[in-house]
Order: sequence, then structure tokens, then C-alpha cells
Amino acid sequence: MPRKEVDPAPPTLLDDVVEEYWRQVPEARSEGAYLFLDEVQEAENWQGFCQRIAEHERITLVITGSSSKLSADEIASTFRGRSMEHRMSPLSFREYCMFHGIEAPQPEELRASGDVSPQKRTELEAAFDRYLIEGGFPGVQKLSHGQRILMLQSYMRDVVARDVVERYRRIDIDLANQVALFGLRNTGCELSVNNLVTSLRSVGYRTSWGTINEVVRLFCQAHLLELLPEYAVSLSPDSTATNKVYAVDSGMAYAVSRANQQDVGKRLETAVHGELLRRLALSRVDTVTSYTEPRTKKKVDFLIGDALGSDPYALLQVTVDMTADKTRQRELDSLKQAMSVTGIHEGTIITLRESGHVEDSLGAIEIVPAWKWVLLS
Repeated sequence: MPRKEVDPAPPTLLDDVVEEYWRQVPEARSEGAYLFLDEVQEAENWQGFCQRIAEHERITLVITGSSSKLSADEIASTFRGRSMEHRMSPLSFREYCMFHGIEAPQPEELRASGDVSPQKRTELEAAFDRYLIEGGFPGVQKLSHGQRILMLQSYMRDVVARDVVERYRRIDIDLANQVALFGLRNTGCELSVNNLVTSLRSVGYRTSWGTINEVVRLFCQAHLLELLPEYAVSLSPDSTATNKVYAVDSGMAYAVSRANQQDVGKRLETAVHGELLRRLALSRVDTVTSYTEPRTKKKVDFLIGDALGSDPYALLQVTVDMTADKTRQRELDSLKQAMSVTGIHEGTIITLRESGHVEDSLGAIEIVPAWKWVLLS
């Protein structure tokens, strides 16, 4: 019997566009080109088109789109090891300064001089104070205070509706909103799914651990929230350890928090966490963790290092103000305990204003104002 011929897939709009480009710029087909596709999930049969063009043409694809219909996991499975996710973060503090026409010193300048003029210092301190309130989303930078709050709140609602509820139909939008608000308002705190489920049930929501755990995962996938694991050297995670949760942006946390929840310390810690993610974006998973000293249970906000690939190499503590003796002693003691156990001989305490240097038998501890620390990289 003659073999039945299979009709090739019909050309799509994307095929037509690229074919016309080859006609207009024929040398690009042999020399190579970049193809940028925004909101590609709206095009019919986009997966097949992207696979064909990636396999048969000299093209580098750059794909962006809403995670309600297009997640990084789906792109990775479509291209099977030939894709790389690039996280687009809110503005860093340096980028925030550029956006607002503020001249910020370069890292080599800061290292060489060790400081800036008093006038420049107060200018940068004031800018960093605003940064903790306004955040780094570019679209809200030129808005008034009230408009910015409303816009950031609408960003959160869009993520809830499009990136969570559309992908996970089993959850009610009101419940998803409550989970988002809880995570953003409690940025820098431990997030226990069990405790969250108990709290939600106590106010009348019918839900389960599996549902809330999946919703938190989707919020992390949509980059509204980030979970920070506890440092561990074991291949199997500690089932008793509780991850910390961070908002994607200090301005977002500010916009959705109640007036009595405006904790500048947590927003400062959130900004430091975001800066660490930018600096270590190409590092291995879990390079940034929190740390609890096993014996005393004293905590350090951030430990930097790959437990399975190399020794930890940096400890960072974050606090707004160390002028109170009790606070100063607590922060120093926690850092010294961690230095003793980990063998790290240097520690850093990031504050809002204070700077200084502490020598100890375990090593040196630098106290650095946040505006300076974020500009040193």
C-alpha cells in the first residue's frame, strides 16, 4: 500500500512574519539574528513555531510573556535544555538614582575614598529612604504618592488574578488575595504554611495545606514573593525548618501594608534580599540562605555560600538602628556565634545610617549604611 502522506503544519502568522523578514534582510538568515517575541502565548501554535525556528534557523529567541499562560517551567520543557531564564528585577538603588537624576558614586570610587562628602551622603540617605517606600517598579516612579500606592496594589491584584487564579482554578480569588497580602505584609518573616492555613480557617476560609502550598509556589513562580531557605548541608531538606518570605519589592510591601504594619526594618531587609538576588543571579540554587546557630538558636539574616559546592563565605545581619546597647549586643552576638560555627572570619551588619568597625578574636565585623552597601557592587 502506498504510504499515506501527512500534511505539514499550516503556516502561522509568526511564520509569515519571519518569512517576510528573510525577504527584507536575506543576509540575516545565513549570518544569524535575534528574534524578540513579547506575549508570544497569544499567538496560535507558538510552541511549534518556536521549536521549528530554534532547530532549523540561526536564530536566538528572546521570549517574554505573562506567567498566567507562559511560565519559565513550560518554556524549559518546550526547549529541553536549550533555554535560559532571565529574571527581570525591579530597579536596584543605583538604577533608582539614575532614574531620578541622582549621581551615585561608582564602587571603585567608594572603595578608594571610603566615604562621600557630607552633602552627598545626606542626599543618598534621603534617596534610599524614598527607595524603601517607593520601591523599584519603573512604571510608578513618576506618580504621586497616592497614585503609586494604587498602581502597586493593582499590580498585586493582576498577579493574583492572572498568574494564580487563572492557573489554579481550585482557589477562590478572595483567598488568593489573602495569601498574597499575608506574604507581602510579613516580608522578612518566617512563613509556615501550616500556621497560615490555621489562621485562614479561623476566619472562615475552607482550605488545605496542599492548596495554600501550591498558591505560595505560584506566587514565587510569578516573582511576587520569594522564599529564603534555611542553610543546611544535608541533601535532604529539614522538614522542621521554616522558610522566610520576602516581597519582590519594598515599595510593594509598603503599598499593601496597613498603617500599623509599616516596619522600615523589614523593608530594609527586603531591599537587601533583592540586592543579593541581583548580585548572585547566575549562582547555584540556594546560594543565599538564612542561618540559625544550632546550639543557641541565634539567627543571622543572610548566609552566602553553596553548602554542597563550597564553604559558606559571607554573613550579613540587617538592622535599622544599633544605637541602643541591647540591640547592638544582640546583633553582634548573633553574628559572632555564626562566625564561630561556620569558620567565617568576617561579618557585615547593614544599618540605615550607622557605620563602624568591630574587631573580635573571631574576626572583623563591618557596620555599613545600606545606601553605601548597595552601591559597592
